[in-house]
Amino acid sequence: MISGGSHGFSAESDAVRGFVNVEPFELRVEALIRVDAFRERWRIEGETIDAAEKSVVLDNLLTLLESGVTVAEEGRTIAFPDQSIQFVVRDEAKGYLPDERASIPVGEALVGVTLSAAESGIRSLDVDWFWFGPEQEKLVVEIASRGKPSARIVTPQATTFNWVQSGEISLPSLMPVPKLQLDETAPFKYLLFVAIALFLFAIITVIKKKNLSPSWVWWLFLGALVLAFVSYKVRIETVVMPGAETKEEIVYSLLRNTYHAFDFRDESAIYDTLEKSVTGALLEKIYLEIYASLKLENAGGPRVRVYEIALRDVAEASSEDPDSFASTAEWVTIGQITHWGHTHERTNRYEALITASLSGREWKISALDLLNEERVQKVSRQSATPEPEE
Repeated sequence: MISGGSHGFSAESDAVRGFVNVEPFELRVEALIRVDAFRERWRIEGETIDAAEKSVVLDNLLTLLESGVTVAEEGRTIAFPDQSIQFVVRDEAKGYLPDERASIPVGEALVGVTLSAAESGIRSLDVDWFWFGPEQEKLVVEIASRGKPSARIVTPQATTFNWVQSGEISLPSLMPVPKLQLDETAPFKYLLFVAIALFLFAIITVIKKKNLSPSWVWWLFLGALVLAFVSYKVRIETVVMPGAETKEEIVYSLLRNTYHAFDFRDESAIYDTLEKSVTGALLEKIYLEIYASLKLENAGGPRVRVYEIALRDVAEASSEDPDSFASTAEWVTIGQITHWGHTHERTNRYEALITASLSGREWKISALDLLNEERVQKVSRQSATPEPEE
């Protein structure tokens, strides 16, 4: 938690608190707004906010957001097509959750705002922040990224700040999957000896008969050429099933690439990436199951980004398809997301029966039957210190 210190503010009691979250493939701007700070401006009567007054408050905030924040990267202004706004309540264990009370005391009313855009590889930002509460002299904007958390202070008189990603951090990418191994055989290779024999017989016949050579001798030459061509060109490829170690590599790579698809925020990009690891019949099932497991419950849309997969065990299982292999796999995923200043760390343990099949010449997951799932979630308040004022 940011403490007041020499800057003279209390992060928990500020009328407006700001957050910028830079993910590998997403940029989010967020704010927490104390409604009681706007009581006079919005002419809020009474001590509670009912359903009708909730709508008025949210409408007022939407008007405030229209002028809210301008974010640019290298001179390009970023648009935020996805927006959510809702009443929230703080939960010590889970961060901020939707406030579903029918009537909310004005002094406890808190609104959470999330603006998001599918942006990849953000390295720097220029931000102009206009969201302030009445008579709010300073506002802290906390910045969460793949680097060290940081913060900036803005005021109504100095609304701009710059942020640059610390260090060189590469974007997540697909892992290489072990290549298909084929055994090539030439089933008609012995026809070459027949071709040579026909050719020699035809040559001897021509030498002996000369101009009196029968017409059929030329068919011997043609037959010899055809047999030689067949013996050389015809090849049969058979799949060499991978060994236990290679199977484990295939399963791990396909799992990692499947989760990597959800690093993206654009649905078409997710499906395009999933198609490289999952067969078509399984695409929608995988999409829905993993999407549900990564989404923060009722938190306005942010998803946990998996940054580590640990494959605990792979045991061979029976498969009737000669171009497939089945494995009972156990793995753990570790991921996190920072939302409204709280970092959600989620560890999931899975056990599933996975079938990998050949699609063309590539291995893909063709079946996944979940046998067991366990989830552990930890929520912590990120520590971000504003840079000293010059």
